[in-house]
Amino acid sequence: MRSSGVSVLVIALGVVSSCTSAPTTQTTPAPQTGPSGTITTTTTPPAPATGPGSQVPGPGGPGGAPRRAPNPVQQDSARRAQVDSIMRTIVGRENEPAGTVFKNVKLLKDLPAREFLKNMDVNYGRGLGMGCGNCHVAGQFDGDTRKNKRIARQMQEMTDYINNVRLANTKELDEDYPKVTCVMCHMGTGHAKNTMAVPPPPTLLPGR
Repeated sequence: MRSSGVSVLVIALGVVSSCTSAPTTQTTPAPQTGPSGTITTTTTPPAPATGPGSQVPGPGGPGGAPRRAPNPVQQDSARRAQVDSIMRTIVGRENEPAGTVFKNVKLLKDLPAREFLKNMDVNYGRGLGMGCGNCHVAGQFDGDTRKNKRIARQMQEMTDYINNVRLANTKELDEDYPKVTCVMCHMGTGHAKNTMAVPPPPTLLPGR
């Protein structure tokens, strides 16, 4: 009986030794006691990804899931594809007035349909850095539910007034003023800037 007990003791020590000497592959942060006596653990969040295709935090998906940063090249490509798709539906009517080809056209009615779509793509879309969905509901381009579409009409009325009234008077004094467009002020952004960087003062040479 004594020898059997010794054998059991030796086996038990061997198991304990193997458990304590085995290499560990994961470490768990030491628990810390907070002000209220609760036990908390400290974890280090992963470093954010960087690069043109990286994700940025934002409420883009359910529960505030990360969303991808906007890609101007892809946005231009998608908008161009949408315009081309609409252009194919009006084949043979490209030179007719936009007001007779499309529904609910309140401004630029006399512009040829081809030029009307080009204006949407280049002047509005690229000029403001936006896609069709910023002003239109997909498949309901004649609808007025989007706020940006109503604002765009007001902006178009403003530029028409500047070009046809105010600029006409200015050109009597100076003919070099170009026609006002969305691009002139917005330059690829949805909200035109109302300030600019102040240049540093000139460096004066010694003795001057």
